[in-house]
Amino acid sequence: MSDEATQKQVPILAALAQTTRLQILDRVAEGGAQGVSAGEIARSIRCPASTLSFHLKELSRTGVLEARPEGRFIHYSLQRPALKELAVYIASLAGPVRSGRRRLADGERRARKSRATDSSQLSIFDE
Repeated sequence: MSDEATQKQVPILAALAQTTRLQILDRVAEGGAQGVSAGEIARSIRCPASTLSFHLKELSRTGVLEARPEGRFIHYSLQRPALKELAVYIASLAGPVRSGRRRLADGERRARKSRATDSSQLSIFDE
């Protein structure tokens, strides 16, 4: 990934490195597309309003949450594209995933080729 893409993930990772914020994301994810009001979040995770306000601001600032005013309430919903981009970034750190058997290292291949054969074993290939 480019340096720009990496730098974009730093504030998101920093914002997510906190238990209360992960609890907030869990609760907002349960709310689906319509979102969840701040009061509902506070009640479900048992967080004081002043503390919750700070955490919601941080998550919104990074683009992980969207805040939508609806009358007297503010509803929060996940910004799934930001989370998907983060998931792709983290997956890229792990490297490509291969299906099937793992590849043997050079040393393992040489060891297999140089194994002594036991003449007492039955072989269908006439070794």
